[in-house]
Amino acid sequence: MSLNKKFDFIIVGQGLAGTLLAHDLIDANKSVMIIDFNLKASASRVAAGLINPISMKRCIPAIPSFYLPKCFERYRDLEKKLDSSFLNLTPLLRLFDSTDTNDKWKDKYISGGMDIYIKEFIIDNSFSFLDDSSSSAIIEPAGHLDVINFLDLSRIYFSKKHFLLEEKFDFSQFNDSKISYKNYIADAIIFCEGFRVRENPYFNYLPIAPTKGEVMTIRIPSLEYFDKIVSKGVYIIPLGNYLYKVGATYNRTDFTDKLTKEGQVFLNKKITDILNVDYEVVSSVAGVRPTVRDRKPLIGMHPKNTRLGIFNGLGARGVLIGPYLSKQFSKVLSGVHNQELDFETIARFS
Repeated sequence: MSLNKKFDFIIVGQGLAGTLLAHDLIDANKSVMIIDFNLKASASRVAAGLINPISMKRCIPAIPSFYLPKCFERYRDLEKKLDSSFLNLTPLLRLFDSTDTNDKWKDKYISGGMDIYIKEFIIDNSFSFLDDSSSSAIIEPAGHLDVINFLDLSRIYFSKKHFLLEEKFDFSQFNDSKISYKNYIADAIIFCEGFRVRENPYFNYLPIAPTKGEVMTIRIPSLEYFDKIVSKGVYIIPLGNYLYKVGATYNRTDFTDKLTKEGQVFLNKKITDILNVDYEVVSSVAGVRPTVRDRKPLIGMHPKNTRLGIFNGLGARGVLIGPYLSKQFSKVLSGVHNQELDFETIARFS
């Protein structure tokens, strides 16, 4: 078969990572072909899109502070590009489980520099529909991304204005010396396959440690909308029209898209620990996150073939850190940024 279509980049996978990187490369005037098949168990398809800058257990910053404004700025730009809305800036209400936890958070607020995120402390029993008997705190800025809407709108955009090949990538059809796939050729190929990188013959040496998560959508008949994301062991994100998304579970042995009895029991127990009002389960879904053992993303070029790259393993805070990491990596790929990246690459495993 003769080669009849040339691209600057081929991106394999159109989850959150692949979508962000494709947008950045296209914005840099690079031609991009995306190869993706909507496989079950995709983490991005079930992600709640939580944007939370702090560690709830330890009350410390979860990421460097510059990630947050970069995140908001990028999604706002993409909303304009796609002529839609999918970023929701919503304060986060952290319910304390004890007075000791409350005291620790106040100490961090006073002397630990956490006043940049903790906006105020709320006295106990302020919300009749919640069990806030040990009081709470408001974290801001925070929010959530409607990930499915973002991915679907991006897919339409890629299909109409660029090139989207809707199929599962077939490694037997790939030539790694020419960077050709079937009758398409590119300068480089970037794999953004999520946890299925374990099946990738070029990057399966990387220490991916997949984690399955189950997420539930519930309806609270007595609460049409609450203007905060609630956090206490799980998150409860307001969707509007009495609906809320609840998650998530962590399962490191089952990598299917099947719901588990244990996961559903866990979520229901957490919900009843938080809510003082009745609710009903609308739906539940499961997906597998491409988490990494050292909790750092998998980004960079193959040590033996620098035309093969990976952008993966963004983890539980992928919606938050993805925009900055994608922008920096795209600059390197585009030849705009020749300096070393300011985050660790897969070279750490060489």
